[in-house]
Amino acid sequence: MPAARAQRGIALVTAVMIVAIAAAIAAQIAFAQQIWMRQIENTFDRGATDWPRRGALHWASTAIVDDTLKGNTVDHLGEQWAMGLPTLPVEGGSIRVAMEDAQGRFNLNNLVRNNVGYADDIAVLQRLLQELKLDPSIVHALVDWIDPDSTTSPGGAEDIDYLNGDPPYRAADRPLSSVEELRLVRGFDAKTVAMLAPYVTVLPIFTAAVNVNTASPELLSALVPGLALADAQRIADERLMKPFDNVADFTGRLPKGVLLPSGAADVKSNYFLVALDTSIGRHERRSEALLQRGASGRGAEFVWHRPHALIAPDETDQSRQ
Repeated sequence: MPAARAQRGIALVTAVMIVAIAAAIAAQIAFAQQIWMRQIENTFDRGATDWPRRGALHWASTAIVDDTLKGNTVDHLGEQWAMGLPTLPVEGGSIRVAMEDAQGRFNLNNLVRNNVGYADDIAVLQRLLQELKLDPSIVHALVDWIDPDSTTSPGGAEDIDYLNGDPPYRAADRPLSSVEELRLVRGFDAKTVAMLAPYVTVLPIFTAAVNVNTASPELLSALVPGLALADAQRIADERLMKPFDNVADFTGRLPKGVLLPSGAADVKSNYFLVALDTSIGRHERRSEALLQRGASGRGAEFVWHRPHALIAPDETDQSRQ
């Protein structure tokens, strides 16, 4: 009898173990299947954003083409391309499109011309940094980052300064490819870049003139020596009702004694930024595109289209100062 009871006990324990193992395996299979289904849904949602985004970029391109075909010689914030679109519903989510005049921002690649720093544009960026309560001396490091030589300018930085960092790297010695590249330049921590980003851009060519019909009051104040921010704000408010027809119209609204540097301003633009925000299911995606106006209405060229960069302060910033 004791032996029989022992065998029954062993059989019972074995059965319980088998049931427990089977339950664990079943739970693992169910969990793996849930993850697999979630991955399938996320992949589908991500793919589903492509067509609305293509349509939005086509709209942006068409808006630029229409403006070109109308023969407009002035670009301002009252035009169709500047109005953007409201948040639009799409199957399973929504999309938001916004366009901005890239030449209403300061082109950072203008800082170096013919391989040397250009004093007038250096001064503009320094005034803009001061307007934003940032250190204007960091411009010298940016000039060294862009210019092709390895000579460190006063207050600047070249290879030797970056090779001593962790991790070590070299100065680019070429034009910037994106605003986010500023994070690699000495003095440009994440906070500085985040504050400066709305006012600057990186274009593939020199664009000496800023469109004064679309530039922010802060940039207008930096563009014109001696123009107070309050006066720049007044001018920006007035242009909403009556955009500048030409540069002379802009200079006519400047305070007495304040002079616009030659070639610093324009009222026409050829580069436009497009911001795309899509949300479908659980997938949210944000990207930016740069469009260039085609000559004689020959469409609009996509210079680049890439994910929107997230700029947030982190502990690595300190190592780059």
